[in-house]
Amino acid sequence: MIRKDPKMRGGVMKTHVRVVEGYRPGPGMPTKQRTIRSFGYLEDQEDPEAFMAMVKEFNANFKEDVPLRIEVASNMLMYCRENRRQNYGYKFLEAVYNLLEINSFIKNYEKSHRFRGEYSPGDIFKFLVLARILRPDSKRASCQMKDGFYGMCTDFTLPDVYRSLDHFANFEVELQRHLNERVKETIGRDLSYAFYDVTNYFFEIDFPDGEDDLRKKGVSKEHRVDPIVAMGLFMDSNGLPVSMSIFPGNMSDSLTLQPIMKDVKGSYGLGRLVVVADKGLNSSKNINFIVNNGDGFVFSQILKGKKGQRYNEKLFDKSGWTSNEDGTYRYKLFKEEYEGKDKDGKKEIRIRKVLLYWSKAAADMARRKREEKLEKAERSVKNNAYGIKKGVDEYTKEDIVDKETGEILKNPKRIRSVDLDKAEKNAMYDGYFCIITSELDYDERKMRQVYSGLWRIEQSFRIMKTDLYARPVFVSKNEHIRAHFLICFVALLVIRIIQHRMGEKALSAERIARALGAATCQVLKGGIIHLDDVGGAIAFQKVRNKKGEIVDTLVYSDKDEIALDYKEIQVMFGTDFYNIYSRQEVFNKFLKKISL
Repeated sequence: MIRKDPKMRGGVMKTHVRVVEGYRPGPGMPTKQRTIRSFGYLEDQEDPEAFMAMVKEFNANFKEDVPLRIEVASNMLMYCRENRRQNYGYKFLEAVYNLLEINSFIKNYEKSHRFRGEYSPGDIFKFLVLARILRPDSKRASCQMKDGFYGMCTDFTLPDVYRSLDHFANFEVELQRHLNERVKETIGRDLSYAFYDVTNYFFEIDFPDGEDDLRKKGVSKEHRVDPIVAMGLFMDSNGLPVSMSIFPGNMSDSLTLQPIMKDVKGSYGLGRLVVVADKGLNSSKNINFIVNNGDGFVFSQILKGKKGQRYNEKLFDKSGWTSNEDGTYRYKLFKEEYEGKDKDGKKEIRIRKVLLYWSKAAADMARRKREEKLEKAERSVKNNAYGIKKGVDEYTKEDIVDKETGEILKNPKRIRSVDLDKAEKNAMYDGYFCIITSELDYDERKMRQVYSGLWRIEQSFRIMKTDLYARPVFVSKNEHIRAHFLICFVALLVIRIIQHRMGEKALSAERIARALGAATCQVLKGGIIHLDDVGGAIAFQKVRNKKGEIVDTLVYSDKDEIALDYKEIQVMFGTDFYNIYSRQEVFNKFLKKISL
């Protein structure tokens, strides 16, 4: 391939001509280019036409029909059937997957819908869920690595994967109900209160396809301009996902609660719920909906602006606070009347509890963050060339009136300055928080305890975004979008179940995936399985040599985090297998015994 690249040489723009080829640094990695031959600059040639003819002749004679080269590091084995390393750590994830009886559910779906495809949607769904945990990537890239799992049935193609996504979208709701029943039967649901939150995910595709498309321009939590979709997630008190729903990206967070709660209550046969959510879900419509359904709520409450004005008098009144011994925490707890509407839309007076509290640690953090923002704002207004980043605009303002004359400025380049008044007002609220609840029997400790559980759902979103790579989304059809997030939801549930079973020794999602991803093996001649070292940190240790001398040497450390994490996972599953070389039938028996 001929490339012509404009480059500045000696103050003059010239055209650099070269022939390049494409290659991949490794399996599934993005394509790169490298130079085969550089011919110099077109403008420096005495006969440009003859020069380009020579370049074209070289390019034509180069092996254009050679397939795309795949290169790997010298210390890596080529990705081929004879000597590739295969992951067997997925078997631990598969044990949880089997506990949920997802294969049986999909087989029943196939029967009821008279599926006649030459591929198995059940095999594809399992592969995509487990690959989402261990090797998260696009559907195309994942499919390229499908032979990298020991003993997994991957007899399908990439077109089969895309065709299956339509089926997955069709049973999105039914599968979630099935999973809920399996969790109740095998692990147990604690729905004394349920946590709910909303986040959004962005796409690599710029524009939505049409009016009915889920991808919409909306308020991105990551301050991006890409189209987004919103996900609402319900979670039980154990931190296990209950239900998820996908909404258009331009839909307000507060509007997502009612439809998903109706579905959860109606379809799952749940009793009274106490919904726990942050201030983004705190609206009068949501409160009315919850109370009129006989349920309860624990919401955080904004203290600034119009919504928080009603609490300012109590907030800044120094009397009536209960403090701890060292003065780092204080609170006020009281009941208040508020106006609501019943099912018929008639006004009624209700009672709720309000908790105001202050934390020194939170106040110090808020002060530090504000000082950083003010610093950036000062640099921004002093030098207009300084890039305005997130947080700067919060404490900058444009003056439209001349401070000396009082005249209205007509200059379109209005004077920017640091908004110190706003900073001073915000400082008044440093460290203060507010929680409201319908549960009149909750005391201060209970209100904080219940609300503090909301971090689990925030952590679940971080797992989906960071560890499961749920974003960016590379599919565009509505059905494929729903299927993608259903796969991510099931992957999240599998991870959360493992963490729940590990109890106090629970590892992060990243460490679980890293440890199980490191559990690889090779099939050698004669049906022998070679297990690779799980972990592999090298450390200096003192050992005695053949002469009896104590020397420093590099050995594998027994304190390697990956190795220790893998050991903890094995203990949780009740397994113990470290035989580096074993017969294949022995190894297969070990894998079959992995269960939860």
